[in-house]
Amino acid sequence: LIFVDLVGAKDGAKEVVEGGRLRDGLAGMTSDGIHLTDRGLRVVAGQMASGLGMASVGPAVEGLERAILTKNRLWAQCWRPSNWNFAYGDRANQPFGRPAGGQPELKGAFAAHRGLLAEADARIAALALGEKGIGEVKEPAGVVDQKVLTPEEELETFTVADGYEVSLVASEEQGVVKPVQISWDEKGRLVVACSPSYPHLEIGAKPHDFVLVCELKGGKAVKSWKFAEGMTMVNGVEPGDGGMYVCDYDELVYLRDVDGDGRADERRVVMSGFGIGDTHQLINSINHGDEGSLWLSQGLHVRSYVETPWGISRLDQSGLWRLRPRTLRLDGYFNGARSSHNCWGVVVDDEGNIFHKGGDRPTGYYSQPGLFRSANGFVGDDYDRVGGIFQTDVKSVAIDIVGSKALPKEAQGCAVIAGFMASKVEMHRMIGVGSGFRSEQLPILLRSSNPAFRPVDVSQGPDGAIYVCDFYNPIIGHYQASYRDPKRDKGHGRIWRIRAKDGVAIEAPNLAAMDVAGLLGQLGSEERWTRYQAGRLLFWKPTGEVVKGLDEWVAKVTDEGLLRRALGIYEAHEVVRPELLKRLLGSKNGAVRGYATRMAGMWADRVPEALGWLRERAADEEARVRLEAVVASTYVGKAEAVEIPAVASVNGRDKWIDYALVQSVRALKPQWQGVVGSLDFGGSNLQKEFVKKIGGAVAAVEHPGKATYDAVCLNCHQANGKGLVGIYPPLAGSEWVVGEKSALMRMLLHGLAGPITVKGEPYGTGNPIPMAASGLDDEKIASVLSYVRANFGNNAGAVSVEEVREQRKKDGGRERLWSVGELVPEK
Repeated sequence: LIFVDLVGAKDGAKEVVEGGRLRDGLAGMTSDGIHLTDRGLRVVAGQMASGLGMASVGPAVEGLERAILTKNRLWAQCWRPSNWNFAYGDRANQPFGRPAGGQPELKGAFAAHRGLLAEADARIAALALGEKGIGEVKEPAGVVDQKVLTPEEELETFTVADGYEVSLVASEEQGVVKPVQISWDEKGRLVVACSPSYPHLEIGAKPHDFVLVCELKGGKAVKSWKFAEGMTMVNGVEPGDGGMYVCDYDELVYLRDVDGDGRADERRVVMSGFGIGDTHQLINSINHGDEGSLWLSQGLHVRSYVETPWGISRLDQSGLWRLRPRTLRLDGYFNGARSSHNCWGVVVDDEGNIFHKGGDRPTGYYSQPGLFRSANGFVGDDYDRVGGIFQTDVKSVAIDIVGSKALPKEAQGCAVIAGFMASKVEMHRMIGVGSGFRSEQLPILLRSSNPAFRPVDVSQGPDGAIYVCDFYNPIIGHYQASYRDPKRDKGHGRIWRIRAKDGVAIEAPNLAAMDVAGLLGQLGSEERWTRYQAGRLLFWKPTGEVVKGLDEWVAKVTDEGLLRRALGIYEAHEVVRPELLKRLLGSKNGAVRGYATRMAGMWADRVPEALGWLRERAADEEARVRLEAVVASTYVGKAEAVEIPAVASVNGRDKWIDYALVQSVRALKPQWQGVVGSLDFGGSNLQKEFVKKIGGAVAAVEHPGKATYDAVCLNCHQANGKGLVGIYPPLAGSEWVVGEKSALMRMLLHGLAGPITVKGEPYGTGNPIPMAASGLDDEKIASVLSYVRANFGNNAGAVSVEEVREQRKKDGGRERLWSVGELVPEK
C-alpha cells in the first residue's frame, strides 16, 4: 500500500520511485526477501510522516527492521501454515502429523509459534523504545543426519540396462541436498532446485531452500554455487528471460543476477496465491512449452486462487497451469483432480503434443483432450480412464522425451520417467492411436537395490545423456511417517548420468553467444536439447528483434516442421501471422495441421477467419486434427464456437474425441445457451440436437462413497482398485473386501499395521507401509465400504451406519493399529 501511494504521489515521489520502481539504494535482497535499506527506510518514513502531517522522523533504529521481518515470518508460518491438512483438515489422523524425534505433533508445532511471536513482539517494542537486553529469536537446531551410503557405495547398488552405464554427476559434496527438479541453462550448466526443509520447516526456522548451479565437464560437476537461497519450499526451477523462474511454496518468483557474480540479487513475485495445504503437492516441475508458455503442475490438497490481470485464476486440487508470460494470462486445467491426484511434470514432444505425469499413481496422460478453456469454472469429467498411459507397477513422477544421436535408435522419441517409489528409472515408447496415444514399457533403464535411491526428476542433457535427480531418502511416504521422523535425511542428494556405452559424442553449440539468426538455425538441430534451448532463448529476446529475424527466416524456409516451430515463437511474442497460419492449416503433414489448428484457437480474437478455419479442421481426415479443433473451440469467445465440436460430432470419433466433445460443449455453454436456436450448424439439425443433448445432460449421480474413496483411499489402492504390486494390496477381488465386515470396519476405524496377504500375494513385507486410521465418521466409513464392496468387480453387501457405530462401541477407545492376526476370524 505504501508503494502504491508513493508511485501516485505528486510531491517528492521521485526521491523514492523512478520509472515505477524503487530507486537504487532504497531496497535490497537478503535471504529474508526484498526489503528497504536503512536509507530506504528513512526516505519512506519521511514520506509517510509528511503525509501524516508530522514534521520529521527519528533516526533508524539498528536491528528494528530485522526484528519486524522476523515477526512477519513467524506470523505467516502460524497464520497460514504449510501442511495444514495434516493438522486441521481431512488428513489429521495420518501418521505424518504425529510427533517424532522429540518434536510435538504438527498441530502443536503451529501452536508453538505463539510463544515465538510473543518474544518477537517484545523485541520490536524494546528496540523501538530504546531498551536493551532482549535477544534475537533463536533458530532451531535442526535434525541430525542419518547414516547413508556414500555416492561410491550407492553406485554399486545400480543395475543398468544393456548398453548403458551410469556415473555420478554431483552429490552433497558439491552442495546438492534433497534435489527436487533439474533443468539447464543455455551454457549447458545444470540447475538444481534443492529443498532441505521438506517436508516441513522446523518451528520458527528461517526458510533455507535454494537453487544450485553446477558447471559440468565430461558429465561431472567441476564447480557449483548457490544462485539463490532463503526460499521456503522449492519444487521447480527453469531458466528464462535472463534469470530463473522458481516454484517457491505459494509463489512463482523470478530471480536475476544483475551484477554478474552468479547469484541472484533481483527478486520479483510473478504470481502468488498458490495453495499450501500439503507440501508434497505444491506447484512444481516448471518448464517451457513450444509456444513460450510456462507450464507447471500442482497436487490434491493445493487449492489455488491466483490474482491476475485477467481476474482470479482458480485451480482446486490437482491439475496443470499454463502461464502466458507477456500477458500474465494464467489458465488452469483438469480442475478438481480430474487426471491424477498429484500432477507432477509436463513435457511437449517434437510434434507439439503435450503429456503430463501423475505422481500418486503409475499413470501418465496425453493432455490435449483436457486442455479446454472455461470461463465459468466448469469442472470436467474424470480423465484417468480415457487418457491414462505409461502404465507400470508402481508410482512414478516427472517425464522427459529422448531425442539425441548419443542414445540408441530404439530410444528416440521415448518417454523417460522417474520411478521414485520403486527406486528405478523407466523408459516407455509412445504409439499414436487415432486422436490419442498408447504406450509400451521398455526394459528398465536403471534400478537400485538401495531403497533410499529416489529418482524424482529426469532430464536429457546437452551431451544427450539422461540425467537423474536423486532425492536420496529412506522415507518417501508423506502420509505414513511423521513429519519429524528422525530417519528423514536432511543433508544428502545426488545427480546421476545414464549414457550409452557406444554413443556418439555430442558437444552442444555456444547458444549463449548466438543472435536471433543463429538461434533460428538451431531449430533444425538433430539434438532435442539444442532445439529446446534455442527456442527458449528466442521466446525471451526482445520482440522487435525476434520478429524481424523470424519474418526473414520464414520467407526462406520450406520445411513445414520448422514453420510449425515459428508459429510457436510468434505466439510467445503475442504476434499473429495469419498468412503463415493459413498455409500450415493446409499442410499435408497432419501433425503440422493439428498444431496450426490449436494456434487458430489461440489467435481467434485477432484473426477473423479463425472460426471458419476451425470448422473446416473439425472435419479433417485425421482424428488428431479434429481433436485439436474441438479443444481450440473453447478459446473462441463467440456463441458460434460451439458449431466446431458439433461438426466433429458427426465425423469419426474415438474415446479422446468423445471426451473433448462433452467438455467443450459444456465449457462453452455460457456463450451458446441463450442463442442456440438461432445458430445455423450448417443446416444440420443432427449437430444442433447433439449440442442441446450434451449441454442439457445432467451429470450422472455417483455413489456417495466414491468421493470419500477418491479423497482418502485412491492414492494407495489406485483409481482401478488394483493397488500396487508388493506395496498396496488390491481391493478388486480381495477376500478381505468381500469377506467379514467387521475386519474392514476395524481397518478404517483404527488402521492396519500389516503385512497382509491378499489373493495369495504378500503386501507390506519388503516395503512396510501401514494403513493409518481413516479418521472418517460413521456415515463416511459405511458409505466408502459399501462403494468398495460393490465396485472393482466386487459384489458384496452394503455396510450400514448402524454396523459401523456398533463396531466403534465394541472396540472402545482403541488407538493402536490392528495386526492381521487380530483381525482373522476365529476358525
